Amino acid sequence: IESFKATLEEVSEADLLIHIADLSHPRVDEQMEAVDRVIKELNAYGKQTLIVFNKIDNLPNREVVDSYLRRFPGSVAISARTGEGVSHLVQALEGALSSWRLRSRFRIPANESALIAEIHRVGHVLELRYEANDALIVAHVPPDLAQKLERYAEA
Repeated sequence: IESFKATLEEVSEADLLIHIADLSHPRVDEQMEAVDRVIKELNAYGKQTLIVFNKIDNLPNREVVDSYLRRFPGSVAISARTGEGVSHLVQALEGALSSWRLRSRFRIPANESALIAEIHRVGHVLELRYEANDALIVAHVPPDLAQKLERYAEA
């Protein structure tokens, strides 16, 4: 139980959550709600989440799949067993992680050392130089950090 709890606690540090739900399970809605409750308890609610509906090959028709894809915009339906939908999953992951490919520029006061350290710890610093009392940083950063640094962003 402790190792499971430790794994869940890592959720709060993740940049992207992938919520995999067994769409063939009769209580899929209850299971998804339970996962959402745990995510809220871990103060990770609101993090970028990709919902993946698995086991679509176990369903008698496509109507259930289409209904869930409409209910959860941006979600993906796959069959891990047959490979159906996996290319859509890859595209969705690429899209979700695309912000990491964007270069961001920040001018941060040098006395904001905790922020500068966080960029180094969480992002990928491409360029760093000091000018007067500011750190000029070009980096790839995750969406939540980019939002936190919005006021320091430069064009």
